[in-house]
Amino acid sequence: MKRRLLLATLPFALAACGFHLKGAQRANHVHSIHLSLPNGNGELADAIRAALRQQGIAESAEAAVHVTISDIDNQRVRTTTVSTGDTQEIEIFDGFRATISENGETRGSQAFTGRSNIRYRSNTYLGSRAEEAEAHKQLARDNADKLIRYLNATIR
Repeated sequence: MKRRLLLATLPFALAACGFHLKGAQRANHVHSIHLSLPNGNGELADAIRAALRQQGIAESAEAAVHVTISDIDNQRVRTTTVSTGDTQEIEIFDGFRATISENGETRGSQAFTGRSNIRYRSNTYLGSRAEEAEAHKQLARDNADKLIRYLNATIR
């Protein structure tokens, strides 16, 4: 009987102490931000804006929270070539620095980096270019998600 009572009250006790299962959470404490991005970074800008929309965060020039994106770095490094020269591997590093301020006071600055490897044969280079472009898009989405988590942790 005591065991059943304990099991029945356990969910209420966990909820009362603030326990939450890990999963998609909305950033209810941040409703709008002012986003500053350098020109010519459409893919990254699109990924960040999509992540903001998904969390219900609007862009506003009058917002108290200001997010500045800088030091954008996209690197492509050829890492492997088989002795026959047919198979190659490239490594892609995409990253940026985000500085978050609230009401003019800097709350934090963090670098975000993602990495991807692409293996291809030299005779299928055109197909690998499309795969490389998709890898850049995925890295931009991943880094944008990291930025949203950092924003939620920084602004309380």
